Amino acid sequence: MSTLHFRQFEVPEGTIDLGLGQPDPGVYPHELLRRAAADVLADGRDPRLDYEFLQYGAEYGDRSHRIAVARYLSTAYGCTVDPEHILTTNGNSQGLDLVCTVLAQPGDVVIVEEPTYFLARGIFSDHGLTAVGVSSDEHGLDTEALADRLGELRRAGTPARFVYCIPASQNPTGATMPQVRRTRLLELADEYDLLVVADEVYHLLHYAPDPPPLPFSAHVATGRVVSLGTFSKILSPGLRLGWIHADSPLLARLVGSGVITSGGGLNPFTSALVTSVIESGGLATNVAHLCSVYTRRLDTLLQALEHTMPPGATWHEPTGGYFVWVTLPDAIDTAVVRRLGRDEHVDIRQGELFSTSGGLTSSLRLSFAHYSDDDLREGVSRLSRAIARAASHPPVTSP
Repeated sequence: MSTLHFRQFEVPEGTIDLGLGQPDPGVYPHELLRRAAADVLADGRDPRLDYEFLQYGAEYGDRSHRIAVARYLSTAYGCTVDPEHILTTNGNSQGLDLVCTVLAQPGDVVIVEEPTYFLARGIFSDHGLTAVGVSSDEHGLDTEALADRLGELRRAGTPARFVYCIPASQNPTGATMPQVRRTRLLELADEYDLLVVADEVYHLLHYAPDPPPLPFSAHVATGRVVSLGTFSKILSPGLRLGWIHADSPLLARLVGSGVITSGGGLNPFTSALVTSVIESGGLATNVAHLCSVYTRRLDTLLQALEHTMPPGATWHEPTGGYFVWVTLPDAIDTAVVRRLGRDEHVDIRQGELFSTSGGLTSSLRLSFAHYSDDDLREGVSRLSRAIARAASHPPVTSP
């Protein structure tokens, strides 16, 4: 089979893949990025002084970029972000991989939400880490269940190294953790001497009229928080650019990793492009545009579910992000739904993928980010037919 593909995932012709957690190429800010490229490569610059982004970069990331990111986040997050506490990354996945490389050791236990972002589990596995799930609900991670699990692990002599969570518009459930649970999680981090690795990728994609709680980024001074951010969802994933926000001692450990010591700072050329976008005001404008587009698409998806899902199906309306988590009556296995959906030319991601224990077999994740309103309606219509067929099939092993 050829490895020469254009994209990470190839969707069969004619299929609507409602499980695809990627933005619609139609919302990419092509003109914004074109102008930024023209700006940073403009004629008349002194290449000895102004083209540093073509050199191996500073270990923490380009100075101007870190200042621009910190200034933008201070406004967008509603809390002060110090550029000295920003480390440039190649995106959230690489940032999480760096955290696992430097701040954990093979055999360590990592706490994750149940359900959790399923591709993060592959990163943990690569590093020999054991992911242990703790239950969550419509308000995110259940911190009292977490307290019980942390106590069990300590008594067993296998304390957790860190908690990995997605506190805003969680992937896959769309849940946002309220402030009271965030406060409790920080208290537990102190009590059990562990880190909170907060994947805050969807914090800036917020669609509800009331603002979200302050991000965990606001608490990096505790020394207990590593906040991961990315431009993949707010500009485009092909930039492969993100950041880690943490206090100075943690960042110093990360910068001391072999990959940065050898290659220097990550992605200096793309950093220059994005710095231009931020300083022009283009990033703030683009985020506002995305929130408008995704708000409409979320409403479309929710209306389609209301009209087509079988009796007993449940879901919660997210306040942002990309995803809606649907739970079907227990007798319906979503692995079967996915298999039968191929005949209907529709795809989803079954709940079992997001479980550390192979559970959640009656749940599924849907994305409203990748498709137009018409395609979302048609995709849910096709999905409803697959669900109706699956209701009469016995469970099977998922593909």
